[in-house]
Amino acid sequence: MMDDQCRFHRGLSRQRMTLYVWLTIAILPPLLLNFNSLLKLTQDSSTEDHDGIDIDHPSFIDRVLLKCTTFDRETKTTSVTNVTPDDFYAEGSKCGHSFKEDTVAFHVGKGGGGTLIKHLGIGVNWVHPLPKSSINEQLQSGPLRTLIFNVRDPVDRFISAFNWRSIILCHPNDERHRGKKKIGKGKRTVGGTKRPDEFCKEHYEEEEIMLRETYESNPNVLAEALCHDSPLRPRAEQDFGNIHHSTTLTQWLDFLIDPRLAKNITNDGIQKFLVLPVEKRSGANETLFEKHIENLQRHLLKNRYGVDASDKMMQLAQEKKVKKEEEERRLNKPKRETHLHSSSKLHNSTKPMLTKLGECCLARYLIDDYRLIQSMLGGGKASNIDLAIAGLDPLDAHPVIQKACTWGNEQHKQECRGDLISMLMRRAKYLDESKGSCSAIVSAE
Repeated sequence: MMDDQCRFHRGLSRQRMTLYVWLTIAILPPLLLNFNSLLKLTQDSSTEDHDGIDIDHPSFIDRVLLKCTTFDRETKTTSVTNVTPDDFYAEGSKCGHSFKEDTVAFHVGKGGGGTLIKHLGIGVNWVHPLPKSSINEQLQSGPLRTLIFNVRDPVDRFISAFNWRSIILCHPNDERHRGKKKIGKGKRTVGGTKRPDEFCKEHYEEEEIMLRETYESNPNVLAEALCHDSPLRPRAEQDFGNIHHSTTLTQWLDFLIDPRLAKNITNDGIQKFLVLPVEKRSGANETLFEKHIENLQRHLLKNRYGVDASDKMMQLAQEKKVKKEEEERRLNKPKRETHLHSSSKLHNSTKPMLTKLGECCLARYLIDDYRLIQSMLGGGKASNIDLAIAGLDPLDAHPVIQKACTWGNEQHKQECRGDLISMLMRRAKYLDESKGSCSAIVSAE
């Protein structure tokens, strides 16, 4: 009897063992596959920095959680929650994207910065109107690693700065409201920057007198005074620096150009240099600037959430924008007018223009800015021989400068480079100092 029971239990044990083996063969591989899929969701499988999620597979898109950053104006506090893309872009949502932990934008005056702020729709650290040494130090050693930089043709930018300050500064017998004023139900503060037709900026008497009296409210008078052979050049150089928004591109990026400062950049410092050119090319009706901004939005979101998720977010954002515009039209809501720091919107067709001599002298005074732009194209003079600018050597700057147009898709890279090349080509005949003085060049034309 005992033997029969022992044989029975041994047989039962063998059956259980066989069942365990078959269950292991049948179940373990799927479990491992699911584990690997789960693991893939929590790892960064791309070469760019994401926030710990890979959503290359379309089925993952709706499961992605976005960082929803909101700001409470009453308590002055910021909160971050995780929400789905649909909730993030839902009607009435106060969610915003924030990249402030590692990204800064230098808002270079009179170079499209107001438009960039209006259309970017992504929270970053902003530096304006002057460079900040504390921010530069964070770009040298961290935590800031991405720098956004708007670039406009240096001559055009200075003309815009001169005209803008001539417009918004209060002058004697000015009938506009002086200073700022709170208006509307929300008590928004407005002044000369937003409403230069109604308000003017006070407390800049010396700059206003210099623009109006010394240079006759005409940028060409100052430009010609900057000629190398002009006896007025020493005074003109000083006055140039006293005009608001006249800080040059090389002054903005001195920590990447000055060898004594550039050597302090560590591996934890700046890694990405994203340039947005503002340039209306010959024959074009408008610039590609807003398109560059859209590409920047997509690039930042792609780096954090992946390609498919960024595409969906761009689509949802556009749909929300269209709905808002349709609702405003339905309610006949007046569109808020903003000049976005634009002198061209306030000047008439007779605004002062540069003579050829003034253009040449101003371009040569700003030649280091043009050399910096050529550095942004990458490589040395030989690699940019198609620019036909003999004698214009690129600046010996930090290598990250050459990444200016290496981000985004291939079309954007070409359009970015094309805009920078256009800036150089427009001034090429004046930037070649081997051709003689500006007076000689202009006389020979």
